[in-house]
Amino acid sequence: MRDKLHDFLLQRPAGVRTDELVDLVFRQPGGDPTVAERVVAELLRDDPRFRLRDADGMWHATVHAALAQPIAATTFTVLDLEMTGLEPARTAIIEIGAARVRDGRVVEEFQQLVNPRIRLPPFIVGLTGIDDAMLADAPHITEVWPQFRAFVGDTILVAHNAAFDIACLNRTSMRLSGRELDNHQICTLKLARLLLPELGKRGLDALAGHFGILQADRHRALGDVRVTVEVMFHLLEILQARGIDRLDQVLEFQNHAHDGRPFVSFLPREKVASLPEVPGIYRLLGEAGELLYIGKAKNLRERVASYLTNAAAHGDRTLDLIRATHDVRVEMLGSELEAALAEAEAIRHEKPPFNRLGRHLPRIAFIKLGLNDEFPRLSITKKMSARGRARYIGPFRSSKEAERIRDILTREFRLRTCSGTLHPDPAFAPCSQYTQGRCTAPCAGRVAADAYADQVDVLIGRLRGQTADLDDLLANRARQRENRRQYEGAVYSKRELDALRALVGIQRQLGWLFEQQHWVVFERAVDRRIALAYGIVAGRLAMRARLSDEAEIDGFCATLRAALTNPPTSTADDIEGTTILAAWMRDRTRERGCVFPIADLTLPDAEVFEWRIACRELLAGPGPARD
Repeated sequence: MRDKLHDFLLQRPAGVRTDELVDLVFRQPGGDPTVAERVVAELLRDDPRFRLRDADGMWHATVHAALAQPIAATTFTVLDLEMTGLEPARTAIIEIGAARVRDGRVVEEFQQLVNPRIRLPPFIVGLTGIDDAMLADAPHITEVWPQFRAFVGDTILVAHNAAFDIACLNRTSMRLSGRELDNHQICTLKLARLLLPELGKRGLDALAGHFGILQADRHRALGDVRVTVEVMFHLLEILQARGIDRLDQVLEFQNHAHDGRPFVSFLPREKVASLPEVPGIYRLLGEAGELLYIGKAKNLRERVASYLTNAAAHGDRTLDLIRATHDVRVEMLGSELEAALAEAEAIRHEKPPFNRLGRHLPRIAFIKLGLNDEFPRLSITKKMSARGRARYIGPFRSSKEAERIRDILTREFRLRTCSGTLHPDPAFAPCSQYTQGRCTAPCAGRVAADAYADQVDVLIGRLRGQTADLDDLLANRARQRENRRQYEGAVYSKRELDALRALVGIQRQLGWLFEQQHWVVFERAVDRRIALAYGIVAGRLAMRARLSDEAEIDGFCATLRAALTNPPTSTADDIEGTTILAAWMRDRTRERGCVFPIADLTLPDAEVFEWRIACRELLAGPGPARD
């Protein structure tokens, strides 16, 4: 219990009231608060890690005792780095700028170029004005680091977007000294987000403009430091006007979440740091071990670690989840795809309270051309159906994207979008789609069934790649609009042309699958000794398996053959699984695996033999994706 309270106080530098600790110790409400407070005091009194501050009656961790000093008495080191790139783990320092601030003024500055011993990317040269020639005679970081470390000393570090700069410094410190910096840090970006929520942007340029700060030498380390110093002064003035005038209060305030409450995570950091860096699903648990949330991850350690940080992207519901989470349990799986399928199944069966219905599924939508009707229509759907004949166009990333493409198709091919079975009647007044030239109005008998069928055949032909004349039409339309100086219309026509070309590409890659509605997917697992197999029957995920040898491949094929002969009843699991698989195939350029259509439902030996060869290749080691 003491360890738990200590971990809690480490996240609250300004300390907490006794009643807050009582709430952590005693889960059941209704007890005598006076007795409870005495119990807490007795529990912590003789432990040197805790201290009760007489001035305000707040408990705090002893290691934070020195932080209870006025802002005016604090020495800050404001710093900025220029780097070779934008990712802390893959970049090197090319310039360090710093300013020591005491008593509300800059008392000393530090600036040094650093030779990274690699060529600078053109983007960095253009951004900073620093080039390879300027760094040729500059010292290496091994020479600069001791000077910079001596300049910093034990002062409070301040930076704009401090997470980036401190991560780069810690990486350097670990490499050169074997340990990270132990200085406390203040981030002016975090403070600006909390103190100036009305500002749309809170970068240095935006804050300098808001406060009227003169800027010079932007994107050079010392120039940015001087701007950050002025921004810090303004933010500290706002804090002091709110009654926050101690260093520990500032450190705690910057860690408030956007909902105004302190950000506290009870997840054991040591446990999170020991999690495997593989795909899988994780379960977040409450204080009593109750299940709160199930999620999937491409990298379990990285994903779970995101719940330890006060990220601006955390919504109110996620913040509530983080505050309620005390433990995590993980399940390692073979791939991100297998993790997504396992997550969907676990959520459906276990029903965690923090999971929202359907939010775990990828966004996906199809345009459906129903071929059972005499006059087929184009509709939007989020799933395929085994009932009736249909052609599915997609998949798209959202219904909105599907609607935009359908709008182009209806204008170019003039097919109907209205629901219901038509009974053509010349006396019927057609809708606005007809008057706008987007439909040939079969409802009013303005087009015969065979002529409408020709319209459908033309669309299907285009989706199969017969697009030369349509390309010419849209390209000419764009040129004509440019010639008439209708530039916005010309841009719109070019976007339509690009969208249709992309659609044809998707259909060439995936259309045959969704038209056939029976296929199999083989994917290499993280463990190279295992191949992952998925069988889709009548547009539904019918089975999935892990294969490690020839016998398991044959067993998978035998089970799939039975499913093709007697398709199982569709369930929510099947629909969710197909949605996840369709999204995976849509984005499959980054994945490794094989996709095979099932043309013959009896699964002849020749077809199974080809699958067996594909699995052998996957189990043998790395290889290119194939269809």
